[in-house]
Amino acid sequence: MTDNLRGIIAVLIGSTAFVMNDALVKLASPELPASQINMMRGTVATILLAGICSAAGAWRPLSVLLSPMMLLRVGTAAAASLFIAVGLRYMPLPTMTTVMQVAPLAVTAGAAVVYGERVGWRRWLAVLSGFLGVVLIVKPGAGTFGSAAYIALIALLCLTVRDLTTRGMDRNIPSLLVATASTGAIALGGLAFAVADGPWLMPSTRAWTYLLIAGTCLVAANLFMIIALRTGEIAVIAPFRYAPVPLSLWFGWLWWGDLLDVVALLGVGLIVAAGFYTLHRERASIGTAPALKRSAAE
Repeated sequence: MTDNLRGIIAVLIGSTAFVMNDALVKLASPELPASQINMMRGTVATILLAGICSAAGAWRPLSVLLSPMMLLRVGTAAAASLFIAVGLRYMPLPTMTTVMQVAPLAVTAGAAVVYGERVGWRRWLAVLSGFLGVVLIVKPGAGTFGSAAYIALIALLCLTVRDLTTRGMDRNIPSLLVATASTGAIALGGLAFAVADGPWLMPSTRAWTYLLIAGTCLVAANLFMIIALRTGEIAVIAPFRYAPVPLSLWFGWLWWGDLLDVVALLGVGLIVAAGFYTLHRERASIGTAPALKRSAAE
């Protein structure tokens, strides 16, 4: 299995876990402020990851956590998480999820500029097709989300910077440690804003359940997305970030009654097609690589 295929599998798991996490956050949002939600689920995720990190021997000196790239990574992860939690209070889950899917396009362009990664026209086409699918679902200009739209854009910017810094981090830093530091930053950021939000609200049993499961999903989401971004080429794995969008649309219909129209269904089809086409290209490259090596040897 190539690094790109490992990255594809990891991004599918991680992005699906993010959608499940977002759905649970939205379920809890009518009862609790975004800051308290972030603090609670971030604490759950940090405790779980710290235990896994200890068992795996992935701890490193504190100086590693204070490196500029690590600080930028965990800072933007915490900011993105908070803005998404706020946005989910005012925007439908499928809309917020699909707006965030612009990030792979921005990250692909950023990787070409910042890291000099080669992005062929076929991969650009796959990413752009996925992005077109997102546009068809969101339908910009068909409605307005007010200030929530700006919240979504800030979250999108934070996600893009988070992913680019993840790609540029020293590979000797264990992904488990990066994930633990990120969820810890999410919890601390939530705590800082919770002080400004006023008195602590005691969650119901239902809200506790949502956030405990959300914390577990956050563990899987952060860990597998970090593995994906540090393993596969961004241009290859980017279209697979779109794959969980249909899941968010299904959650939106199941829990909040959001229904798909024909244009949105066409968008979902483009998203799925873009992912499968990129997978086909990656499999084709696996088959041609040995032949190229034999030819070079001859």
